[in-house]
Amino acid sequence: MIDPYLKILLYIIIALLVIITLLLLVIITNRYLVSVNQDKFRAKKQKWEELYLNYLQGDLNLKEIAESFKDEKRYYWLWKFFAPYLDMLDGSDFDKTKALCREISLIGHYRQKLEHGNLSEKATAARILGALRCKESITGMISLLDSKHQLLIQAASLGLAKSGESKTFFPAARALLDNTYFTYEGATEILAAYGENAAPLMVRFLEGETELLPGEGKDQSLKKKKKSFDLKTVDPSTYNSVMIDLLGFFRYREALPALHGLISEADPETTVHIIKAFLSIGEVPASFNLKSYLEHPYWVVRNFSARVWRLTGDREAIPLLIKLLDDPNWWVRFNAAEALYEAGENGLDILSMKAEGPDVKSAAISSYVLSRKGVELQA
Repeated sequence: MIDPYLKILLYIIIALLVIITLLLLVIITNRYLVSVNQDKFRAKKQKWEELYLNYLQGDLNLKEIAESFKDEKRYYWLWKFFAPYLDMLDGSDFDKTKALCREISLIGHYRQKLEHGNLSEKATAARILGALRCKESITGMISLLDSKHQLLIQAASLGLAKSGESKTFFPAARALLDNTYFTYEGATEILAAYGENAAPLMVRFLEGETELLPGEGKDQSLKKKKKSFDLKTVDPSTYNSVMIDLLGFFRYREALPALHGLISEADPETTVHIIKAFLSIGEVPASFNLKSYLEHPYWVVRNFSARVWRLTGDREAIPLLIKLLDDPNWWVRFNAAEALYEAGENGLDILSMKAEGPDVKSAAISSYVLSRKGVELQA
């Protein structure tokens, strides 16, 4: 007779084997189905691609090309096919692709999902309709900015950014910065999708000529009473910093006067953003006084100001660069030495003299930079 405990153990082992077998079957079946679907998509993609390129070249009209897509009801497959082209195309080719997406009901399908779908479907729809620059969906995407779900806020912000509607920049910026856990860098990356078309609006805001949201005064809009689901309190200067960084990213030189007007009253952090924008643009305002920033109490300002010297070539600032060779911060010393090296023969002589001088900090950084540049000091 089998021991009862051994019998129970056998039952447990058998049950575990059955469960493991079933899990393996599920995994194998799932992988098989995924592989089959991928093969089906690749086959359709190859067929669609040839017809689609003929359509763009004018060999097929809209009605003719739509016939090849109209029976496909897996709309995500259709989107997966068109998405890479929409990222690359512009002008008439983009317009023709959008017209085709409308004709085969791709746009209509995702507009329906944007309005009546679940959380995930709405988020997907917002991203897709934004990429398709669907103007009719702007209002629906803006309404998602008031959602309690960060996924929807992110998707709606990205959709609005890609839609090309610059006027939605401020609502999207506020939603990302106020109502999500997105980092400053993450929010800025999404907002960069607005492109240079939004730059004039940002400049007008920095100059105090426009409001953060229509119908609200500038101060009130920055200090608007927060809703119960807001996650953090954003300092008003953050909005300025985001716009400054984006203007630098776009290399929008028309922003130089506004940035120059802002820097005189800016706090240290905002000052850093403005100087970094000068570096990105590759130019400083004609009347910009670099010398005062080379002497700034905040080391990060001194650091980036030393780098900006190469944009100005201000010979009167060289004594300040020499002084920065003894700065407490290594990066300030390094960028001051780099700037001096760029100052030509005079700067090279200064570094050579400092490298052999008694001051430990300036001697070390001068020797280091000269060594990096392949300059050998005389024994």
